[in-house]
Amino acid sequence: MRPISLHVYWYLIPVAVIVGIDEWLKAQALQWLPDEGSLVDPSVLLFAIHKNLGVAFDIPFRLEFIILFSAIIGFGLLHIAYKNLRTHPDITLATAIIVLGALGNLYDRVAYGFTVDYIILFARSAINLSDIVIVTGVILLLLCSRRTKKRKIFTQTNRSTDSANGQN
Repeated sequence: MRPISLHVYWYLIPVAVIVGIDEWLKAQALQWLPDEGSLVDPSVLLFAIHKNLGVAFDIPFRLEFIILFSAIIGFGLLHIAYKNLRTHPDITLATAIIVLGALGNLYDRVAYGFTVDYIILFARSAINLSDIVIVTGVILLLLCSRRTKKRKIFTQTNRSTDSANGQN
């Protein structure tokens, strides 16, 4: 069993700061930015309010179910993080990043009844910094899982080769 490399968890501090900045930006956006529907000149990048009442890609869902499913997924991710704490701290870090980003959006749903998106891309997609944090965490989790899988295959191959050669 590998020791926990605690320096990896220092990365959570700037991630938490980014999510905090995102919440501040959302509050500012709600006060100062125009509604997305009032934009007349579509562009690659705009700043406006988009109230996401549904889940990803504005798929409509009742708020109570969104909060419930978010909590279930969050606890599942925390369970994965805990199970990998000692053996795969990189997986724990990736799942913690996802949870931090999700907490930013969950806060919006509880406080406002919708997720506040303020970055409009190509006049079609609306995102916020918490969304970027979540996607970053998912990409890291996929990369870590792939690397862990390769490491496991390599270890199993070496063990079977050693066993075949009479080494233990």
